[in-house]
Amino acid sequence: MSELGRASRVAWVASIGIAAIGCGPSAEPADAGGDAPVAEDAPRCMPDEARFESEIRPRIQRYCGQCHGETPNFGAPTSLLDHATLMADDAMGIRLVDRIAQRLHDGTMPPVGMPRVAETEADAIAEWASCGTVDVPPAGGLVSSAPPFLAPDEGPADLPTLDFVADEYAVGPDVRDDYHCFVFDADLESDRFVRRFEMVYDETRVLHHIVLLRDPERHAEPGDYDCYDGSGMPPGSQYLYAWAPGQSAVQFPEGGLRISPGERFIVQTHYNNGAAIPDVRDSSGVRLFLAPPEGTEYGMIAIGPTDFAIPARTRRSASSNCTVREESTLFVGAPHMHLLGSAFHQSIARADTGIREGIIDLAGWSFETQLFYDLGTSLHPGDVITTRCTFENTTSDTVTSGEDTTDEMCFDFAYVTPPPTDRYCDEGDDDNPTDVAYRPSACLPTGTSHDVPLVRGMWVEAATPPALPAIGAVEDGRYLLESTVGYVSGVTTAIGNLDTEATYTLARGQLVVREGVLTYDVWQDSVVKSESGIRFGGPAHYDFAMQFDASASPLRAPLTCPPDGNFTLVWGVEGDAITVEFQTDDIPGQTLWSRFVFRRHT
Repeated sequence: MSELGRASRVAWVASIGIAAIGCGPSAEPADAGGDAPVAEDAPRCMPDEARFESEIRPRIQRYCGQCHGETPNFGAPTSLLDHATLMADDAMGIRLVDRIAQRLHDGTMPPVGMPRVAETEADAIAEWASCGTVDVPPAGGLVSSAPPFLAPDEGPADLPTLDFVADEYAVGPDVRDDYHCFVFDADLESDRFVRRFEMVYDETRVLHHIVLLRDPERHAEPGDYDCYDGSGMPPGSQYLYAWAPGQSAVQFPEGGLRISPGERFIVQTHYNNGAAIPDVRDSSGVRLFLAPPEGTEYGMIAIGPTDFAIPARTRRSASSNCTVREESTLFVGAPHMHLLGSAFHQSIARADTGIREGIIDLAGWSFETQLFYDLGTSLHPGDVITTRCTFENTTSDTVTSGEDTTDEMCFDFAYVTPPPTDRYCDEGDDDNPTDVAYRPSACLPTGTSHDVPLVRGMWVEAATPPALPAIGAVEDGRYLLESTVGYVSGVTTAIGNLDTEATYTLARGQLVVREGVLTYDVWQDSVVKSESGIRFGGPAHYDFAMQFDASASPLRAPLTCPPDGNFTLVWGVEGDAITVEFQTDDIPGQTLWSRFVFRRHT
């Protein structure tokens, strides 16, 4: 999910589905040893029934109830929610309550391949079941505070299905990261609810992940294309479903997610033929189970920070807030990071009490075990969700947020009801920048002062920027940054409309002209926000020195620092002020002209 990330150079895992893991006895690993009989002379512990009803039953319901609930599911042999049943001997004279304590202690439940229950929760259940004699050892591997979401193995037999699958797409032996987009039009006569999303598996040897997008404005052209040569995520498109190794289907208890006639859909498929298998052709994709548009309606949103960096050889967290705007319910979510992730945290600060409640915590993150989790959280207007990811960057390079496997992500891809109007929720964290550090460039002439003022600049929507001042004679001297403004050609982008009133740039810098050389040195931080509060942009440093000729703009001239290549400078002068302009397409689908005005100081 990400576009799930350009998600993995990690070798494909052999076991990919929740259904292959199961819940019942058949899922027990061969070397787990089974349940050793209790010695006949062992004292009979009688766990307290009142405590079971008040403390333990809710825990078993939360962490074991999907399989061992009132009605056992997924191959589980029995319910674990009745005290009398737990206390009854089976044919071997062993009680279920004793099996619970042992299997939590041995780590054989939840089944291998599923995340372990948080130690405090598992210990509370085992301590009750054993009357204090069993202490669950610290869990290794992936540990979760919320249970995985498990859909039924088979979809509703009475519902029609709609398949969006590739058509024998060739994946060559040299393919390592092929992001291919397949475009489909749904043959619908009226609105339908998608009751269930599930994978259609074909060549799992080269399949890494799949994302299903809705393209309601039909920007994507029919057919298929390289997601990065074309528009992998067209403007206005929305996440609907994502699959990565370990994830199951998603099935709503009733109702579903609405799709409508005339909408277009994109299946983004990430292929990785790391084993160099020859002659591979794939027809994997996504299957939708369609129901009448009745009952509860759901939608998907990505909650978490969209812009961050993890310096080389550091442990660093990235976080952001998301303010709830209406009464809603967080149904299930899929926390997502890439290879450097170590822990995921999401909690909510209640608007009425200020009390912070946990939603989900994951420790021992595994990129190869990405699951949907049962969150079941009620949300109220003014509640603030905080999402935080912790990363361990053991590499020698700074890793930034992005779509490649070697980039990072920090999202909870969540289904909520009612459906949200936004595709992301990222309001930044509590440390939105109010200043920017200035560290002078080595390109500056020796002895240049490091005292530069802080400038805060706005962004303005403009099809084209105002005319620059004319070129003319420029006096030698040191020019301090006085103002900055960004002119953006439009506010409509792939992740929503820009909120130009909330968008700003912080900068500190200077420009030095001396003996035919112009030196530019600016540190800046752009906080770019959409109308829905999504934040992107980030810090940047621009420094160079070039031969300067006041007779031309644009001026293309050799660089003197670094002493390699040429640079094109767009500039103008008015009195003792020099204006420099940079034109970029950093804003998806729009052009940005950034202007910096420097006034002569000495």
